[in-house]
Amino acid sequence: MTRGLTERQAQVLKFISDHLAQHGYPPTVREVAAHFGFRSPRAAYDHVKALEKKGYLRSVPGRSRTLEVLKAPERGIPVLGRIAAGPPILAVEEADEVLDLDPAFFGVGRFFALRVRGDSMVEAHIQEGDLVILRAQEDARPGDIVAVLLDDEVTLKQFFPHPQGLELRPANQNLESIWITPDQEPPRILGVMKGLVRKE
Repeated sequence: MTRGLTERQAQVLKFISDHLAQHGYPPTVREVAAHFGFRSPRAAYDHVKALEKKGYLRSVPGRSRTLEVLKAPERGIPVLGRIAAGPPILAVEEADEVLDLDPAFFGVGRFFALRVRGDSMVEAHIQEGDLVILRAQEDARPGDIVAVLLDDEVTLKQFFPHPQGLELRPANQNLESIWITPDQEPPRILGVMKGLVRKE
């Protein structure tokens, strides 16, 4: 996601930028509202003003179609570090690489990539060195493959909540699940896997 913006602000900025590129002129506030299904143009106006305040847009007061994009939305998917598909390892923030992929290909939301180490997810066709594409979110459905933060360490596992606790299950029959009991600090979900890139 473009730095300093909410998910919706980034979406509005992208829509305005794409509209400019396609039509040669920006959308009106009403067109922004219609595109996102806002009940009132006021919601679109508030997003536009927030983008102006943050330095992404500029407009001429009292005139329509005067929006100017000062900073374009960021493209690509940032690679934020490594993730263990095996024993948890320390998460290393190293966003010095950006995958030349359109995040919209994977759906709506904010996406990031992590490089896999280990073999605990091989039966889900996830190998060491692969880049997993994750949508940043803090909830998941049973069976989702998630990036989970455990005591400042990150691991990739299948997510299975149970009455007796949370199971983080590997996709490797030779390895055992990680169990989080109800009396333990629940792990933080960083994202849900939405894709994979394998560099030969």
